[in-house]
Amino acid sequence: MKILGLARILFLLSAVLLCAGCSKDSEDGGEETTGEVLPLGDGSEAYEIRSNLTLSYPNTYILSGFVYVTDGVTLTVEPGVIIRGDRASKGTLIVERGGKINAAGTAARPIVFTSNQAPGQRSPGDWGGLILLGKAPNNAGEQTIEGGVRSRHGGNDPHDNSGVLKYVRVEFAGIEYNTDNEINGITFGSTGDGTVVDCVQVSYSGDDSFEWFGGTVNAKHLIAYHGWDDDFDTDNGFSGKIQFALGVRNPQIGDKSASNGFESDNNAAGSDASPFTGAVFANVSLFGPVASPSAYTDRAGEKGSDVNARFQAGLHLRRSTSLSIFNSLVAAFPLGAIIEGTASQTLANSGSLNVANTVFAGHVRNFQDKQYWSNSTVLDPEATDLTETYILRSGGGNRTFNALADVKLSGSYFPASDSPIASGAGWTNAKVSSWFEKVGYLGAFSPTETSANNWSSGWSNFDPQNTEY
Repeated sequence: MKILGLARILFLLSAVLLCAGCSKDSEDGGEETTGEVLPLGDGSEAYEIRSNLTLSYPNTYILSGFVYVTDGVTLTVEPGVIIRGDRASKGTLIVERGGKINAAGTAARPIVFTSNQAPGQRSPGDWGGLILLGKAPNNAGEQTIEGGVRSRHGGNDPHDNSGVLKYVRVEFAGIEYNTDNEINGITFGSTGDGTVVDCVQVSYSGDDSFEWFGGTVNAKHLIAYHGWDDDFDTDNGFSGKIQFALGVRNPQIGDKSASNGFESDNNAAGSDASPFTGAVFANVSLFGPVASPSAYTDRAGEKGSDVNARFQAGLHLRRSTSLSIFNSLVAAFPLGAIIEGTASQTLANSGSLNVANTVFAGHVRNFQDKQYWSNSTVLDPEATDLTETYILRSGGGNRTFNALADVKLSGSYFPASDSPIASGAGWTNAKVSSWFEKVGYLGAFSPTETSANNWSSGWSNFDPQNTEY
């Protein structure tokens, strides 16, 4: 049990005195409700929650330092609670193996993890992020999660339960603890399929928006918005199922190496260790940073006028991954898809890796075999490769369009009734289980949905920079 030191006592007193009677607008009627600003953590890297704890609405909590939800403990977060991450101490919430988080918000009153900086002063990496660790299998054995935290993950229980994330937003998280050792917006480490993940948005992450290291957790209705590195990163044998996911890039925000919509590896070595990274994604819409393919003629936008950040591909599938992506839209990246390496291409040709019934539109070039970020040459639009042959194979149902406008969207993300993605879904692949909703359209949204009436309505936020919390 930690003993309160002078620094923590002063932190607690200052936090309480700062806003002992703060008020904020209620999200379900406009009436003002009164709550306190309270500390969560003491700024150290070893603060433990060792008994069940509830974060109560309408209070706001300042997440300071590394806060661990320990084995056997449940952290409950009531709908509408705001948790603001401290920048200086890299505030991070870690749910360890055997611990649980019960963060079940509502569409009218989502739970928000966000920056502690003032509106207009927030940026990716303002705090650490959210980490859920479990006892499900991965292909690297029991291991310590990335990000400088102490916690390990991995086991033999695919049905392990780390709790609930529902109607949750995570904003301005994701920080590089040190080189190649980052905390993502949300990190799942061997998280089991007893965990509920539905209606979760990660915005302005300083690394990947969502990353899975092994595990079996399933999820629906995910949004990755204006992240720094990859939107959806799958590693170490992640074998869950994901349906209805939206990824949207900001042309001015990208990683120092190469930002992708998807990045998928079996493991860092590209070995055939099992379980394989065989996650199945369906009904994904990815919108990259390229507004005008003709203006983006070189890697990383060095000769392009519309993108300053460093971007690569909608789908970067490599290192023996067996990922499957069905019934989706991949739009407006420098490259539509890369299936990199002989092993991954062999898995694609054998049916272990799948890209099917997916539309590629508005890319500088649709397909390529290798990364181009390390190659300073201009992309060759006339080149052919195995990736293109596979993607456009007979019976795959994949199609290409020169411009995003050809997809006929109504609003930013929603297909019009005559859109080529308003129909054409296929559900016959053996990897598609009864868990999936067998909708007829491609991408994240139905042609009957609008900007005012869709699964993201009410709880999501596409302008967190200017939101008063």
